[in-house]
Amino acid sequence: MTGKLKIKEIAVLTGLSPSTVSRVLAGKSNVSPQAKEKVFYHARHMGVLRDIPPSRLLMSSLLVCAPAAAFTPNGDHYYYEVIQGVLSEVSHYDIHVKKCSLDINNADTTLFMKQVSESDVDGVIIIGIDDESLYRLAVECNKPVVTINSRDKKMHLDSVSPDHASIGYCAANFLLEKGHRQVLLFTDLRRETMIQRLEGFKRACQDHHLIFDESEHLLVTKGWGEPEARANFKKYLQLRTKTQLPSAILCGGGAIARAVLSELKNHQLQVPEDISIMSCAYSHEMDEIKELGLTAAYQPCRELGSEAVYILQSRLTREISSRFNLLLQGSIQVGDSVTDVNWRRRELYQSHTIP
Repeated sequence: MTGKLKIKEIAVLTGLSPSTVSRVLAGKSNVSPQAKEKVFYHARHMGVLRDIPPSRLLMSSLLVCAPAAAFTPNGDHYYYEVIQGVLSEVSHYDIHVKKCSLDINNADTTLFMKQVSESDVDGVIIIGIDDESLYRLAVECNKPVVTINSRDKKMHLDSVSPDHASIGYCAANFLLEKGHRQVLLFTDLRRETMIQRLEGFKRACQDHHLIFDESEHLLVTKGWGEPEARANFKKYLQLRTKTQLPSAILCGGGAIARAVLSELKNHQLQVPEDISIMSCAYSHEMDEIKELGLTAAYQPCRELGSEAVYILQSRLTREISSRFNLLLQGSIQVGDSVTDVNWRRRELYQSHTIP
């Protein structure tokens, strides 16, 4: 059956005009939610939506929920970039993006329900929110919802995130393969995503036959900014002699890496001659990381927003029973801050014979 005949058949089944059916299938916004629901219902059963090209988005309005700081470039840089990925993906289409600011752990569920219930909202993207009560309401809103960098533990919502565990594993594995045995992970553990990265770090230690000792291999900063990290690392250095320091430090982010570099300089310790430094980093930090000469494990950012849009599109065009849990890989960018100790550092391996 040709496209025109399918449009005519859907028009008969829905009682709508062929032009209205055509506008719905073209992703135009000048149609009512009731019309879209009727057309989508019959189009799915007729297999029409499977023929829609991926480049055509069937949404009129998209609701993006995130912490307030994510909507300003001077706030949460990472989530701001994720949102730019969403906006970039829909910028070529007639799609209105609505914004809803929510607290990470105590989301305003009344505000959420008010905005998600608006008739023209076709899909919802929730970024960096950990409130389980919000997820329960999102499941009941009867609209496609995708979470970014957070996970619905009940497995009712689609999600897209960096593969934090693999990124933590690969970063630690990079250092361990360079011969480092005393490796310190310096991070904050504010969110589950950081804990996943820690689990990857532990798995890398296990694969290299090392026993993970939290007192030796983990330093946790209570805040997320550079001042807090500097204070924590300064105290760490003051409690140890040079021979008690790790041979490599994996920093949980750019702010922590800057703090470590600054304090090492204050203590007249050189990178990488005395201690190798590696950082986990985001795409918006790339220029600074390169300028500092740091080796870093980069995690995807704008790509998360792009993939979330197309997961929503899949929900609109196909009947899928299982939920997505899409994990995006990171990458290792090599700088000058990590040395290859090649298993030969006398102060670390005195039991080895050095030729």
